[in-house]
Amino acid sequence: MSDNSESWKWVDEDPIDRLLQRPDRTGAGPASGMTAVSLIAEGRARFARLEFEEAARAYTAVIAADAGHPTAHFDLAVCLEKMEQWKAAADSFRRALEIDPERWQALVGLGACLLHLDDADEALTCFETCLERAVSPEVALLGKGASLQKLGRRYEAGVAYRELLEIAPDSVDPLANMIALSVEREDLSAIAHYSSLLLKIHPQSKAALQGMAMLAIHNGDQAAAVDYCSQLVETDPDSFEGRFNLRFAQQRMRQAERSARSIA
Repeated sequence: MSDNSESWKWVDEDPIDRLLQRPDRTGAGPASGMTAVSLIAEGRARFARLEFEEAARAYTAVIAADAGHPTAHFDLAVCLEKMEQWKAAADSFRRALEIDPERWQALVGLGACLLHLDDADEALTCFETCLERAVSPEVALLGKGASLQKLGRRYEAGVAYRELLEIAPDSVDPLANMIALSVEREDLSAIAHYSSLLLKIHPQSKAALQGMAMLAIHNGDQAAAVDYCSQLVETDPDSFEGRFNLRFAQQRMRQAERSARSIA
């Protein structure tokens, strides 16, 4: 199965109709005449093998036969989410919620898709609803913080992330987002604090290494800047920022060494 998600970009077409009409390249799609139970089982087996396209086709076949099936829309939405088809996934999560408004997993999934679609207002509503229902608080707080951050409500986003860190102090994502918020506010002490915490948990964290490199450059500590930028480039060889700052710090270090030798 191809993992090229570009072939799955839908514009004006109905994604469910597209799945029904799309020929199966592998020749191993769901057979006609299969029952809903068999198709659901087929979809979940395909999903477990990371064959999301074929799994989605199985769930779509269920929906074609029974538009109100209690799980097919949700399972399809998860497949579409895995393929990064955010709008189609959001539509399927909405349909799943219409069938079962208490399915909080669909509410979380919808919120995540809406963040990818830059609809932070509606995403915030999804995550706040989860918190009101006291379901999946860690995921809901992270989603709430991310929504508020996208909306430019930085202080409220920080409150959500700090609340999450009280529940899960070793959680990587809120620490990385707190670094980003601290950079936006130019709060150097906060950048140092959250970057240090994150490096203890995840020594190769790109966000933490970027934060520490920025601080080192700001403080004129070129040796530390070279060290952090070298780690960043090793972790992410395609990081333009890491390579640029590494060259900058190395250049500054050589200039300082030449100046020291000339004074001596």
